[in-house]
Amino acid sequence: MSFYRITRFASADMSKTKAMAESMRSQLENIGAEFIDVVDYGNGKGVVLAKYPDQATMDAASDTANAAFGKMIEAGVIDGDSVHPHVGEVMQSF
Repeated sequence: MSFYRITRFASADMSKTKAMAESMRSQLENIGAEFIDVVDYGNGKGVVLAKYPDQATMDAASDTANAAFGKMIEAGVIDGDSVHPHVGEVMQSF
């Protein structure tokens, strides 16, 4: 079954978050994820949904994912205290 890393975050300016994420595209698109979606759900809140084929691939991508968030936090694009990652295995699909 697939694994997900779901990370909630807050940003005062989602357009800056989008631009910075886009600037890291080449690093992030090659980490083995089936997809990585960044979702803006309003009021400066967002979530990153990353789907991996297995836990080993997700674990191998952790350093790159953490570095990406670290760069955004360091640049002041994302509030570091707001970053809340969660991981889990798919238990049911419809």
